[in-house]
Amino acid sequence: MTGVSFVVTVYNKARFLPAVLGAIFAQEGDFDREYVLIDDGSTDDSVAVMERLCAGHSGVRIIRQANAGPAKATNAAAKAATLPWLKIVDGDDVLAPHATRLLLAAADRLGTQFSIGRHEFYDDITQVDFAPAAGEPNFNRRDLFGECLRNAPCNLTPTLVGRARYWEVGGCDDRLFTQDFSLLLRLGWREAPAAFDTVVSASPEWAAGRVSSNQRLMLKEINAAMLYFLAETYGLPLGVRYTAVERAFGRAWKWQRRRRGATLLSRWFWLYALAKVAPPALVAPFLPATLEAFAPAADTP
Repeated sequence: MTGVSFVVTVYNKARFLPAVLGAIFAQEGDFDREYVLIDDGSTDDSVAVMERLCAGHSGVRIIRQANAGPAKATNAAAKAATLPWLKIVDGDDVLAPHATRLLLAAADRLGTQFSIGRHEFYDDITQVDFAPAAGEPNFNRRDLFGECLRNAPCNLTPTLVGRARYWEVGGCDDRLFTQDFSLLLRLGWREAPAAFDTVVSASPEWAAGRVSSNQRLMLKEINAAMLYFLAETYGLPLGVRYTAVERAFGRAWKWQRRRRGATLLSRWFWLYALAKVAPPALVAPFLPATLEAFAPAADTP
């Protein structure tokens, strides 16, 4: 029998926690389990709600830290975990009852340290209703790394990661604020995850204060994660580097065009055009400039 550490990162999620923790405690499957909940400096009553909901459950640890962002919070909770698998869950995401059971089965069947199911979105957390899993799904390999080269494919909630593999790839890049993309990129480069088409988790379509609702920040973080990855990863094929660089400049140009009114005469367009035709080694030194494209305007947060 194996074991799973449920890692839950929380920042001002009090109203979501009854459904989130209820779903985690109700996970199907015959495996050891522990629960590592980390509060990242919440200013609401998230800690009190966690303490109340966890009363009577064994294997629970609640960690508190000053607000440092989800990447650092996820790494801190992962360091406290002791079981072989990490089931990372955002503080407003809900797991299907069959989520962990199927993710473990996928990883076992394909011999991986990384598995992923389908993710969906909800409008009202009290109305989330997952269809029952109809038997064992078809397991296959998913080119998540290829998806990451183009954009952020998902968050971490529909995934299961071996704890050893998490640290082999360096965990979440805590030079960044967000946790999801940098880890998915690192894991995807290491191996294609075992995947299946059953929905295993759900996130809010939109929620005030949710990081993913801040498109400017998310795009900047994707480019920053890619910049670090390209600089620090050896053996990347030329085609991979070309796609990564071209997409990074494309994000900068499109953001500037749609949100700042940049024209074809702007440097953002000409950098993007250069990335389309020039060798990656020639264009890569300009990658840090793409982060400037996402600087907040004077009238935006």
